[in-house]
Amino acid sequence: MEFVVFAVFAAISVTAALFMVLQRNAMYSALFLVLNFFCFAVFFILLGAYFLAVVQVAVYAGAIMVLMLFVIMLLNVAYPEPLDKVLGFLRPFGVVTAVVFAVVLAGVGLASKMGDNASILPTIADPSFGAGIMLKGVGAAEAGHVQEVAATLFSRYLFPFEVTSVLLLAAILGASVLVRKRAEHA
Repeated sequence: MEFVVFAVFAAISVTAALFMVLQRNAMYSALFLVLNFFCFAVFFILLGAYFLAVVQVAVYAGAIMVLMLFVIMLLNVAYPEPLDKVLGFLRPFGVVTAVVFAVVLAGVGLASKMGDNASILPTIADPSFGAGIMLKGVGAAEAGHVQEVAATLFSRYLFPFEVTSVLLLAAILGASVLVRKRAEHA
């Protein structure tokens, strides 16, 4: 039963991700991103990480998407010419990135099937990867130890956490500056 639920939501997630990237309207793209966030929350529920599922919905599908939709509506994004002409030079870069991603993903899959003898990708296939949020072999969030997740986040991962908060602050300030400049010219 779990596999069926996973397969259905995996198909929805991949489809939503494709529609998110292929949409020309930024508002529809953001809504497909929200659908993708909800699919990720279902994946966390299937893994037994209920706290992460709630955080996924509250933080990403809630707060971040409200901020993104607010910025999209406030800026009223309109492109004077088609994006194909403006960003056409990025297509080869996108193809190369997709191929590299597929090769790395295949390598990780191969390394995980090889078990302990996996020496193809020692840093990615390292069994201690993510050990900072593990508690005696059980995921801290899965075991319900929110304090353990918080302690790890604010000790081992404090710098990335602070960088993320500064990036969000910069995005909010940038949107405010753009709106203020547009309001002054109107």
